[in-house]
Amino acid sequence: MKQTIFFSLMVVGAMFLSGCAPLGETPEQMITEAKALDQRFIAAYNNGDVDAVMATYWNSPDLVSYPPGALEVRGWEAAKEGFAKEFSSMKGTLEFMEPNYRVAGDVVMGWGKWRFTMSDPPMEMMGRYTDVKAKRDGRWVYILDHASAPLPPASGTP
Repeated sequence: MKQTIFFSLMVVGAMFLSGCAPLGETPEQMITEAKALDQRFIAAYNNGDVDAVMATYWNSPDLVSYPPGALEVRGWEAAKEGFAKEFSSMKGTLEFMEPNYRVAGDVVMGWGKWRFTMSDPPMEMMGRYTDVKAKRDGRWVYILDHASAPLPPASGTP
């Protein structure tokens, strides 16, 4: 009898404590937030707004970025410098194509293709991206991104 009462109290206590625990975001909510982050990034990028672009990144020296024009960029300040330099040298429109999202624990991994179009001079560049988004300091940000463009085929290759 004592075991039954003890077990019942343990179950009720566990139910009470789990009912009071804060609930995390569901995978669906996390993906919705990740998509919204991508939309904010694209809008800021296409406006050439360095500060708005950087608001989508984790403000940390641990931020890691692999942009198409550099081997590696580490830290928020270095990433900001890179975007400022990029925006001063070329203007165009960026879009994500075929975006994919996958929740892994407390992060969302994103991947897909991108297209960058310039009108002066006329040019179109396509590439691929992979990123990791996470909630830091109460907001969703990129904590790692990797954008690259494939190398052209070797000369003489059909």
